[in-house]
Amino acid sequence: VEARIAVIRERGVPNYFGEQRFGREAANVDLARALFAGKRVRRNEAGLALSAARSLIFNAVLAQRVEDGSWDCGLDGEVWMLAGTHSIFGPEPWTVDLASGLAAFDIDPAGPLVGEGELRTTARVREIEERAIAPYRDLADGLAATGMAQQRRALRLRVEGLLHEWEADGSLVVEFRLPAGAFATVVLRELCAA
Repeated sequence: VEARIAVIRERGVPNYFGEQRFGREAANVDLARALFAGKRVRRNEAGLALSAARSLIFNAVLAQRVEDGSWDCGLDGEVWMLAGTHSIFGPEPWTVDLASGLAAFDIDPAGPLVGEGELRTTARVREIEERAIAPYRDLADGLAATGMAQQRRALRLRVEGLLHEWEADGSLVVEFRLPAGAFATVVLRELCAA
C-alpha cells in the first residue's frame, strides 16, 4: 500500500468515471440504448442515460490506454487538456515544452466524450480511440444523433493532498482532494489494487 501511495502521488491515477455513473447493473447504459431506439424517457433520466453512454465509451478508451501504458504520457496525435480547465489543444508535434508541461501536471492527455462530429485526434491516438469505440458504435452513433458536441476529458487525475495514516487496529485512513467531476472511488480502487 505504501508503494501504491507513492506511485499515486507521483503519477496520479487513471481518470475513470466511477461505477456509480452507470447505475445499478449498468441500468443507465441500458436506458441510453432504449432512448436511442426511440423510447420516451423523462428529461432527468435522459440526462443520466446520455452521461452514462459517454462515460462508458471514455472508460473503454482509457482502459485501452492503461493496458498499453500510455494513459499518462503523450503519443503521436495526442490532444491535450490544460490542467484545471476544459481547454484543449493539439494535436501537435512532441516538444520539450509539452514534456515539461506533462511532467509538471500542467497538461494531460485527453480522451473523447463522444458526440457529433469527428474525433480530434490523429495518428496513433486516433487508432486507439477508434478501436476502443468500435464495440460501442451504437452508443456513439446515438450520442452523435442527439447533436451533443464532441468534448474531451483528461485521462490522468492528479490526487491532491494525499495523506495517509495507519490506525492501531491496522486500518488505513486516507485523505485527499479531487477536482469536480472526479471520482474518489477510482483513487480507492488504485489504492486497493492487487
